[in-house]
Amino acid sequence: MSAKTLNIGLIGSGFMGQAHADAYRRAALLYRDLPLVPVLHTLADATPALASAAAARFGFASATADWRAMVRDPEIDVIDITTPNAMHVDMALAAIEAGKHVLVEKPLATTVADCDRIIDAAARRGVVLAVGYHQRFR
Repeated sequence: MSAKTLNIGLIGSGFMGQAHADAYRRAALLYRDLPLVPVLHTLADATPALASAAAARFGFASATADWRAMVRDPEIDVIDITTPNAMHVDMALAAIEAGKHVLVEKPLATTVADCDRIIDAAARRGVVLAVGYHQRFR
C-alpha cells in the first residue's frame, strides 16, 4: 500500500524557502508514520530562471514565476509562503480563496487588521492556516 501524499506549492526560494523545502524532503525520513507524505510539487519565484533553478536544486517537480496560477492548480493541497513579509496578505488570501491549506512563515502579516482578514478568510473557507515560527524558543 502506498502512502497518501500532500502536494506542496512553495512561494519563495530564499533562506526560509530553502529551510521549508529541506524540512519537507526530510519529513518522511524523520517521521516514519506520517499520515500524509509531503511531495514537492511546484516552486514559484519572482522570475522563471529563479524558480527553475531553485526547483531543480530542491527537488520540486515543476517551477513557475506565476504564483497566482500555482495557487489555482487543483493538484496542489498546501501553499507555503516564504516571501518577504509585505507580500503575505495577497498570497495567503488568494490561496485560501482557492481552497488551499496555507502555511505562512512569520509574521502572518504586517498589521493586526491584515492578520484578522487572513484568519477570518481561513475560518470561513474551512482550510488550515498555520504560521511557521522557526525560532520559538530562542
